[in-house]
Amino acid sequence: MKAFFVKYLYFFTGLFICCIGNYFLVAAQNLGVSPWDVLHLGISKYFPSLGLGTIGIVVGLLILIPTTIMGIKPKLGTFLNIYIFGLGLNALMSSHLLEISSNYAVSFLYLIIGIITTGIGTAVYLHANTGAGPRDALMLGLNRKTRYSISQVRSGIEITVVVLGYVLGGPIGLGTLIFSLTIGISVQWGMRLVNQPQFITKSRPIEVTK
Repeated sequence: MKAFFVKYLYFFTGLFICCIGNYFLVAAQNLGVSPWDVLHLGISKYFPSLGLGTIGIVVGLLILIPTTIMGIKPKLGTFLNIYIFGLGLNALMSSHLLEISSNYAVSFLYLIIGIITTGIGTAVYLHANTGAGPRDALMLGLNRKTRYSISQVRSGIEITVVVLGYVLGGPIGLGTLIFSLTIGISVQWGMRLVNQPQFITKSRPIEVTK
């Protein structure tokens, strides 16, 4: 029972940290939104009646198709990730604790905080081994299939998403490029941090190709 509690404590804590990271990234959109938000905003131009969170949920469910084919089968945590992340982000955005900054220095600070926080949050919730979210499942699946590192795979995914989102009309900027090139490093660093002995629970440590 204790192991179950600790596992889901990791999961929900990591997911909330990711929500905070994404919230900072949205607040830094003066420099350009994160790659997945470029895609979501691009899609929203064709489906204006759908909220950004709803679009994110639909995209997440569609991503489960190739990840399942690659052997990363969705678990309960995968579906919780899709819905809870969207609800959590919507709640943070509704709180207006952060405003979209027009100051480039502040936006850059938000961007850096968002990248680091997202990397740590991703590592924490993956460590619970309750099932990766769809985007991270795609990252893990490609890591196993291609044998490229987490850093290389994550950066490759982000760059691909940016191009697709831009074609659909999503906004991009310098911050988008910085996020795309550094988020893989942040996630890999977070995984190494969480897999240190003082952080390990009875859940299985994450297997990562170096």
